[in-house]
Amino acid sequence: MANYIHHVPGRLRVNTPALKKNEPRARQLKFYLEGMRGILQAETSIVTGSVVIKYDTCLINSTTILNSLRDQGYIQNAHPVVIQAIQGARPVQNVADIFMTKLVETAVERSAIALFSALI
Repeated sequence: MANYIHHVPGRLRVNTPALKKNEPRARQLKFYLEGMRGILQAETSIVTGSVVIKYDTCLINSTTILNSLRDQGYIQNAHPVVIQAIQGARPVQNVADIFMTKLVETAVERSAIALFSALI
C-alpha cells in the first residue's frame, strides 16, 4: 500500500488506496479523525483516495496523526525518516518562496524599466 504524504504545519494530506471508491471507509475515517483532540477538520475524497487533515499544532502533531492512521490500517508503517523529511521540508519551501518572490520582483522591475525607456 503506497502512501503519498504532504505536510505543512497545521495541514496534512495523505493519499491512501484504502479510501479509493470506498465511501463507508471514508466516512468512518472522517468521523474517527474529527473525534481526535486537536483535529479541526478532515476532508476525504473517494475519487483520489486522499484525506486532508487540518489540525491545531499546539494540541497534536503530524507524527501522532500518521501513527494513528497506521494503527487504524489506513497507511503502512510511517517510517521515522519519512516523518523527519516531511517536518524538515519547511525550510526548503521557504527558500523556494524567497527565490520565486525575488524572481517576480526582478521581472516586474525589468518590465517597468523597459516600459519607461520606451516612453522616453
